[in-house]
Amino acid sequence: MANAPGWQAGLDRLPKLASVFELDPRKTALVVIDMQYLDAHPDYGLGPYLRRNYPESFSYYFGRVASTVLPNHLKLLEFFRKNGLRVIYLAAGPLLADRSDLTPSRKVRESGKVGGRPSYLSSVGSFEHQVLPEIAPQQGELVLDKNSSSPFSSTAIDQLLRNMGIEYLVVTGVLTFACVLLTAADAADRGYRCVVVEDAVAGLDQAHHEATLRVFAAIYGRVETTEAVCAEMQRQLAVVR
Repeated sequence: MANAPGWQAGLDRLPKLASVFELDPRKTALVVIDMQYLDAHPDYGLGPYLRRNYPESFSYYFGRVASTVLPNHLKLLEFFRKNGLRVIYLAAGPLLADRSDLTPSRKVRESGKVGGRPSYLSSVGSFEHQVLPEIAPQQGELVLDKNSSSPFSSTAIDQLLRNMGIEYLVVTGVLTFACVLLTAADAADRGYRCVVVEDAVAGLDQAHHEATLRVFAAIYGRVETTEAVCAEMQRQLAVVR
């Protein structure tokens, strides 16, 4: 691995604290994080702000979402749905129109007092709060609205996962170094075995993205490609059948 490209380079020289495991498809849920108009579409929410102020980041991030993240979501969703496996969506934003329910740190960020960034989180029920139509939830799929980075802080996801017998999470969405990392790490701390899908997540630049994957793989769980996740789960399903 010493000559591996990208986030894996030199990872074998670091202590690996994450547990080793294989996914059990019947106890696994796909968790799609914040793939909404507000932060995954270039014309809404975060998009116009990045385009005006950070054009390089805008091009990298939304280019990756369009060319890599969305296509791999479609592949994962097709696999999970075809095999009758659980799909869970998380959607970020205040639950109340007056935004009073946001966490203290989010209130500060959304006030425009940090970096001059205007508020872009949209409350439940608004257009920008919706999941992108290409990967929209289907009937029978759980959608949880969260007003914190990790849903374990502001939803009943932990209890719901345990009720459904879920022990493994395949985590996708945006942003890699924010809600994706905090959700997956929080889940790992609670005993879930988590896989972050490297080509189904995106951050605002490559450096942050790769650093996050390195941290997660070393400490919390596994990082795999869409192809590898589907292949592993297909093998396990074949054994069960």
